[in-house]
Amino acid sequence: MILRLLIILPFLIGSFKSGAQENLTVFEGKEIAISGGWNLTMNKFLSYSESIQTQDYVAIDVPGTWNEISWHGNKVGAFGYGTYFKSVVVSKNATSTNFAIEVPEVSIAYKVYANETLIGQVGVPGENETETRPKIDYKVFAFEANPGDTVTLRFHISNFSNKSGGLWYAPKLNYEKELFEKVELNGAFKLIVIGCILIGALFQLSTFIRRSSERSSIYFFLVCLSLAMLLLTRGDLPFMDLFPSASWSVLKKTMYLSIVMIGPANALFLRMNFPRFFHKQITNSIGILGVALSLFIVIASPRITYSIIPYYHACNVLIGIYLFVSLVRAAIAHKFGARFLLVGYLAAFLAVLHDILASNYVIPGYSFNLMHVGIAFYILQLMFMVIGRYLFALEGKEQLSAHLEKVNKELEEIVDRRTKALKDKNEIIELKNAELKSALEEKDHLMAVVAHDLKAPLSSIQGISNLMKSDLKGQTAEFNEMIHKVTVDGREMIENLTDLKVYEREDFELSKSSISLSDFYDQKKICYQELAEKKNISFTPLLDMEKKEILTDPNVLGRITDNLLSNALKFTPKGGTVDFKLSNKNEILVLTVADNGQGFNEKDKTKAFQKFQRLSTRPTDGESSAGLGLSIVKTLVDKLGGIIDLQSEKGEGATFTVSIPLAKK
Repeated sequence: MILRLLIILPFLIGSFKSGAQENLTVFEGKEIAISGGWNLTMNKFLSYSESIQTQDYVAIDVPGTWNEISWHGNKVGAFGYGTYFKSVVVSKNATSTNFAIEVPEVSIAYKVYANETLIGQVGVPGENETETRPKIDYKVFAFEANPGDTVTLRFHISNFSNKSGGLWYAPKLNYEKELFEKVELNGAFKLIVIGCILIGALFQLSTFIRRSSERSSIYFFLVCLSLAMLLLTRGDLPFMDLFPSASWSVLKKTMYLSIVMIGPANALFLRMNFPRFFHKQITNSIGILGVALSLFIVIASPRITYSIIPYYHACNVLIGIYLFVSLVRAAIAHKFGARFLLVGYLAAFLAVLHDILASNYVIPGYSFNLMHVGIAFYILQLMFMVIGRYLFALEGKEQLSAHLEKVNKELEEIVDRRTKALKDKNEIIELKNAELKSALEEKDHLMAVVAHDLKAPLSSIQGISNLMKSDLKGQTAEFNEMIHKVTVDGREMIENLTDLKVYEREDFELSKSSISLSDFYDQKKICYQELAEKKNISFTPLLDMEKKEILTDPNVLGRITDNLLSNALKFTPKGGTVDFKLSNKNEILVLTVADNGQGFNEKDKTKAFQKFQRLSTRPTDGESSAGLGLSIVKTLVDKLGGIIDLQSEKGEGATFTVSIPLAKK
């Protein structure tokens, strides 16, 4: 049954044929709807006397439209003008002479008369589109009549803009005082409902502006806005009370926008709250359809857009059924607020469905108040659900805060215990450090004593070996040479070790002075040229000066240069090459020593500057190596604030580059 109704819904507007009915209504002292059979004369605005005398009319049902009736053998259609007239007999028992009729939306422009008296109008009706000024409004018009009088009500109606023409809804007749009291009371109630909805909408919009991640707020705003727009443009048209100068076009666009927004807005909002039960692609498609139609309504003329509205009414019914089924599934799954919201949603859906069917004359009778009550009930339940979720979240936050407070207290106790334990451990470590420091100082003192005590006998052995050189021959001379070499190496190791200890001390201070870079270079060049020639090594020095004099510690710089050059000569085979370059540019002294010796593998490079490290390479002519030379170089370069870089591949030599910032004079 519902499916059949949805299929024929777009084609039912104005589909009821007029029939001959008694053109007389009696007012018995209670409000009545002047419905049923009216007389209609097309293409004429009849005067009072003409309406009494004319026989040229057709009977037409009100509420309804003139679209489908035949006039002089031709179908009227939507556009045209004419006169509706009907007689009302006032009961002799009437208690007042002041009466009023309540006229809902009536076509596009009309004037209404009680007998010969014009009692009101909306817009300006005319005989063509040029003369007609369209407007839609809800009005109450007062007139006077005595008990027992017969009053002929006439409507001069024009329609050259809307999809339907005629007396859409039946006027209501009552005593003036009672009718105005009812209208004021209903209007106040509806404005309060609309105001509450708009306040809720603005609150949700402000929430979304503050936190754009809360998409549920913007969807709730759209729900409230669409429902408020629908209530503003239906029934007694509060929209015209708020904006009395608004045109027919603005009113229609606002109403059409509410119709196309209401389904998508509810679909998106409900999916945000019950995501498991609303298919994402379906709701997104509904949303896209709503946005597209909203843009179309804003841009296009209402004369174009009203043709799609009956079809979208059917679409809204389908959307409403889908949302209802999804809410039922959420309620069955006991989702928070689903059962509570389901009742309100059903009330709003039935109210809107009643509005759709009644406005298209599918069902008899009409009640705008029913729609207001249904929507108000739904909005209240939406707000209660949002508040409930907020309170639920707040309660959860309080419970979480209490839990976190408990956890923090436990953590503080754990931290206190561990801090105390660490304090005890730190005291132990400090004690051990003091013992270690004392042991290191004792070791250094012992090493100094041992080094001093070893120097004397080694010097004596070296001196005796030198004296015996000239008197020894053969194998004895070779043994003497070995003794001499061992004593020299031993003294060198002791001196390096002693020097390293001095350099590593925190109170070691540099002694900077101005030196001639060329003199320093020449000294090293002469010294190591001679050593290189003894080993048949090609020695290539190079000086590139920007400043002739530099400010540095000459002893430290000399020690760095000596260690690098002596190492290069030690580990370069006979016939090899050693390059030595000094340059100073941009306040940076660069010392480069390169050789084509044995080079370093990756493991060697990681420990090259550490103390007492035995690397894979060995001196090429039996020279000694205690593993302290490069460690001393690294320590002294650091003291000067410089850096040292090693580039080498196994079997392809090594290049040491020292960069030292020069002190300003």
